[in-house]
Amino acid sequence: MSETPTTPTATPGPWSDPPTAQAPAPGPIAAPAAAEPSLLWNVISTLLLAAWLAWQIGPLGAVAAVLGVFVHEFGHLLVINAAGSGPSRIRIIPFLGGAATMARPPDTELKGIVISLAGPVFGLLAALPFFGLAAWTGEKAWNVGALVVAGFNLLNLAPAPPLDGSKALGPVLARIHPQLERLALVVIGGVAVLWTLSRGSLIAPVFIGLSVFGSLRAGALRPAARPLSWGEWGLGLLLYVLAIALCAAVLAAAATQLGVNAHVLSFGSFGSRQ
Repeated sequence: MSETPTTPTATPGPWSDPPTAQAPAPGPIAAPAAAEPSLLWNVISTLLLAAWLAWQIGPLGAVAAVLGVFVHEFGHLLVINAAGSGPSRIRIIPFLGGAATMARPPDTELKGIVISLAGPVFGLLAALPFFGLAAWTGEKAWNVGALVVAGFNLLNLAPAPPLDGSKALGPVLARIHPQLERLALVVIGGVAVLWTLSRGSLIAPVFIGLSVFGSLRAGALRPAARPLSWGEWGLGLLLYVLAIALCAAVLAAAATQLGVNAHVLSFGSFGSRQ
C-alpha cells in the first residue's frame, strides 16, 4: 500500500519590499507536513489487532500474527527504501493488519513486483523463533506460531486485491494483455469473496469486495511505471512462484510438526467467530 507522494513547496518569487540590512529576508513558508500517526495511536492499533486475533485464534496465534505483521511489513519497508520509493513507514490497521507506506511509487513495474513479494518472503523469518522454541523445549505447540506466520504470508500471495499477490501478479498478466489483469481481478476477487464467506468470515469478504470495486473504479490499477520487458516478465513470474513455494514449504513444515494436514487449514476463517 502506498501513500500519495507529497509535492515539494514551490520556490517563492521576489519580495515586493527588499530586506533591510538589519533584518534578513523572510524565507518561504513551509507547507504543513503530512500528519503521521502518533505513538499512542500506533500502540492502540497494535493492541486492538492483538486483542481481535487472540479472540479469533488464541493468545499464541495472536502473538505470532502480530510479530508476523511487523516482520512482513519491515520486509516491504526495506525494499521500498532500497528501490528509491521511501522513506517508508509501517502502520498498523486495527482488525486488518498493517501497511508499509511509500513516499513515491516505483518507477518500474519490476520494482513493484519485488516490493510486493518482499513482505511475504521476509515475513517468514518471524516463524524461526517458534520453530526454535519448539525444538528447545520439546513442546510441539510452539509450532502453531510458525503455522500462523506461514499461513498469513501464503494467504497474502493470493492474487486478490488488496493482497500482495495481486500487486505481484497483476503486471505479469497485464504484459500478456491489459484486459487479462482486469478479468483476473474480477474472477479471483469474486472467488475470494465467496470462499471467505463459505468459511464463515464476515470482515474478509467485505474488505476484498470493496478493494476489487475500488480497483475497477480507478482509471489505472497502479501508478504509471515502465512496463515489464519480456525478460522481466519471466523473472517476475518466477519470483512469484518461488515466493508461493517457499511459504508453502514453511507451512507444510509447521503442519508436519503438529501432525496436521496443511491443506485442511482454515485461514479463511479470520474475521469470524466459530
